[in-house]
Amino acid sequence: MAIIEVKSVTKEYQKGFLALKDLTFSIEEGNFVCIVGPFGCGKSTLLELIAGIQSDYKGTIKIREKNPEEARLERRIGYTFQRPTLLPWRNVIQNIMLPLEIARVKDNQRAYNLLGMVGLSHLAKKAPYELSEGMQQLISIVRSLVLNPDILLLDEPFSSIDEINRTKMHLHLLKIHQQTNKTTLLVTHSLSEAVFLSEKIIIMTSNPGRTKRIIEVNLPTRNEEILFSEEFLNYLKIIREELKNEEK
Repeated sequence: MAIIEVKSVTKEYQKGFLALKDLTFSIEEGNFVCIVGPFGCGKSTLLELIAGIQSDYKGTIKIREKNPEEARLERRIGYTFQRPTLLPWRNVIQNIMLPLEIARVKDNQRAYNLLGMVGLSHLAKKAPYELSEGMQQLISIVRSLVLNPDILLLDEPFSSIDEINRTKMHLHLLKIHQQTNKTTLLVTHSLSEAVFLSEKIIIMTSNPGRTKRIIEVNLPTRNEEILFSEEFLNYLKIIREELKNEEK
């Protein structure tokens, strides 16, 4: 059953700039989906529309039959930005608990459980500055889940992390997805990241952003060795060809 439905969505900014036009796709519950496309194709704009951060658009976006603003108010959406947004004066566990405090939800054990789920309990009392940027982003993702949302939206959370450490973060993120089964939508410019993480890849066109192609990703396993497999490289080739044709 589709948990996210995007139908004929068009987003126009002032001065006639058309970011998205007639964008249509759906995402099934529990899926991990990545969005890729040329620079400026409206990927982050789309994520903000689904999150209810922006609301001025044409078309329909539904999350469990609710519009994004309703879903946001009902705490159905977890959102992680491109950069860590941890408060430097709070330690890791205090940062994870922050949404609980704001929502006045007394369930601090959930924060500890989430941290333990990804094997990071030893970081609970660490200050953000003591962590690598990758680990800070991972903690930000864990924090996005503390109110138990239905969907997790990720806007290029690992874009500034080097390739070796990024793969480590990917494995942590896959573990989070496997443990929580949250519907996850990730925007990325990294094609290898998209193939490694996702079950489905949405390729967008540019100027304006439309749905060009949706690719189902069926890999036998998700580990570092798969990065060099024929199946993995073939998916990369298919996506590159789609994006290459888009540039013509």
